Amino acid sequence: MRRLMLFTVAACSLSACASSSTSTARPATQTVSGGSAGSMTISNSTSSDVVRLAYTPDAVWRIMPSVYDSLGVTVSTIDPASKTIGNPGYKIRQKLGKAPLSRYIECGTTQIGPNADSYDVMLSVLSTVTAEGAQGAVLTTTVEAQAKPVTYNQGYSRCSSKGAIEKRISDLVNARLSR
Repeated sequence: MRRLMLFTVAACSLSACASSSTSTARPATQTVSGGSAGSMTISNSTSSDVVRLAYTPDAVWRIMPSVYDSLGVTVSTIDPASKTIGNPGYKIRQKLGKAPLSRYIECGTTQIGPNADSYDVMLSVLSTVTAEGAQGAVLTTTVEAQAKPVTYNQGYSRCSSKGAIEKRISDLVNARLSR
C-alpha cells in the first residue's frame, strides 16, 4: 500500500497535478523522492539542430525571413551582426502556420488528444547562421516550448521538440537556395 501511495505521489508530481504554481516554468532538474523506495531525477535539456550548407552565410541569411514566414513563425528578433533570426518566446495555440502544433512538439496526450493542440504554448524558435570555411555555412536552430492547460490554473510544463520545425527550416533553406 505504501509503495502505491509513493508511486501516486511521484506520478502526480511528474504530471503536474498541482492546482496552482507560482513559477512560469519547471526547474531544469527536478528530483522526486520516495523515502525508502528511492528517488528519481528528471532533467530538462535543450539541443540545437545543426545543418552544414554549401552556401555562403550571406546567401542563407538573406532568405531566412521568407523561410520563417513560410513556416508561420512570428519573427521578433533579427540581428544581422550575429545573423540570428526568430522569436525567443511567443504564445501560440493549436497551429503553427497551417499545421497542428502536435506535428512539431510533444507536450503529452490526454483522452482528448495531443496537449500541444489544445494547450496554451509558449514557443521559442531561433536560428543562427555562421560561416564554415570559404563557401560554407552552418545553420543552427533551437526550438523550445512550454505548455499549460487553458482551463486550469497551472504553471507551464516543458515540451520537447520532435525535430520537425528544425528539419522544415533546413529543407526550406535548401530548396530556396538550390533554385
